[in-house]
Amino acid sequence: MSDYINNKGFGDENLDELYLYEAYREGIHRLHSSEYLLDFKNGKYHAFSVARTTPGFWAADGKIVDAVPVFLSKFGNDDHFRKIVKMHLDEEWLKENLADGHLEEFDYRRKIDGVDHWFRMSLTAVCQQPGEEVRFVVIATTEITELMSERERLSQELTIANARLKREMSILRAFKNIYFISFSIDINSELVHVIEAPDDYKDFVSNVNGDFRQTAQMMSQTLVAPEYAEGFLKFLEPRDIDRRLPSANLLTYDFFTKTGMWCRCHLIVASKDNNNKIELAICAVQNITEEKEKEIRLKQALAEADGKK
Repeated sequence: MSDYINNKGFGDENLDELYLYEAYREGIHRLHSSEYLLDFKNGKYHAFSVARTTPGFWAADGKIVDAVPVFLSKFGNDDHFRKIVKMHLDEEWLKENLADGHLEEFDYRRKIDGVDHWFRMSLTAVCQQPGEEVRFVVIATTEITELMSERERLSQELTIANARLKREMSILRAFKNIYFISFSIDINSELVHVIEAPDDYKDFVSNVNGDFRQTAQMMSQTLVAPEYAEGFLKFLEPRDIDRRLPSANLLTYDFFTKTGMWCRCHLIVASKDNNNKIELAICAVQNITEEKEKEIRLKQALAEADGKK
């Protein structure tokens, strides 16, 4: 800085440029924990700013012949980050891997006052003239402890969320194995969202923009046997669902299909509002043909037994 001032002086014509330089240096200093320049020509490191995280690195004049051993001494011998840092600060590695303008970055961890701190080191190769061999490497370290802590927190949250999603997907698969048609009903808006259904049902719901009444009417016409169609529509009627489910969370309706299958339709309360009014319900249809046929055979057997008495 003093060299800059001596060269430029304090004239008014240079004052704005001086302020710009000072502002630039102050901004860079706040961004990085430390900054230094490696000069391949003389093998010296020139320090521009050194934080408390790198004490004792630099001589009084800001230059030291070989800073790497001092830097590495801050790491334990068995610390794998020591090897990473040592490799990146090796002059041969730098000359081989850094071309003019190339940026290399890596993260490392150090204990400072017994506490883990994370840093990101940036290495940038610089030539004074185009086409020359790289002479300088600008080295800057930036503390990223808070960033890494946040990353770890998000990683843990993601792990928990993935585990929860896996459980929910398992539940959903089990749900689909039981119910071949299922959809949620928004009681207030009378809109449905398909959970599981044949493709033609999904297409229909999409075409009617999720309209519940058109969906229910379609199901009563295509799936339900005529003698059960009216009862099916009354069962799904959302306007009186609170009256029909004052305290319970489940209603069922058995019906016969046009394809000769017995089904059971379930209305399941999913959520209620602050006034204890049902706002979301699940409609799920399962095939109960085997169960129903056993029930019918049992009733017939009991009726025959009573007739023989």
